[in-house]
Amino acid sequence: MQIKNISLLVVMGALCLQAAPHKLPPLPRGVTELKFSEFFVTPVGPGGLVFAEKLTGLEGKRVRLIGYMVEQDHGVPGKFLLAAIPLHLHEHDSALADDLPAAVVHVTVPTCRDRAVPYARGLMMLTGTLSVGPRDEADGRVSLVRLALDPPNNFKSNRKQSRK
Repeated sequence: MQIKNISLLVVMGALCLQAAPHKLPPLPRGVTELKFSEFFVTPVGPGGLVFAEKLTGLEGKRVRLIGYMVEQDHGVPGKFLLAAIPLHLHEHDSALADDLPAAVVHVTVPTCRDRAVPYARGLMMLTGTLSVGPRDEADGRVSLVRLALDPPNNFKSNRKQSRK
C-alpha cells in the first residue's frame, strides 16, 4: 500500500509541476495585459454579450494577449485568428458555421501582408494595437476584436530601451 501511495504522490507532483504557470516577462512600457476572459461582461444577460469596460477602454492602445493561433484550412493573407484555446476550423465542410468562441481576435501581421501566415502550435504572446467593434472581414466573418501586431522594428527598439 505504501508503494502505491508514493507512486500516486510522484504522479500528482509531476502534474502540479507541469500545470504550474510560467512566469511571464514584464510588460513593455505603455502596454496593458488583456485576457480573453476580460472581453465581455459576465454573466451574460438577456441582451446577450456586452463588451467589458476594460476592453473598450483599451481601444487604440497597445496590449499584450496570450492565446493560441487558430488552425485554418484557408486563411486570409496577412491575418490569423487567436483564441484562448487551441482550435482547428474545418472550412471545407463547415464554412462560417464554425465553433469559434465569441472571444476571438483577428490578428494582422505587418510582415505577411501579401501571404498566408504560417500556422504555429502552442501558446503565443502577442503585443500590438487593439481595435474593438464590429467590422466585416475579408473571410466573410464579422470581427469584434482586432490586434495589429507591432512591426518588427518597433519590437527591436522596445527591447533595446528595456535593456538599458
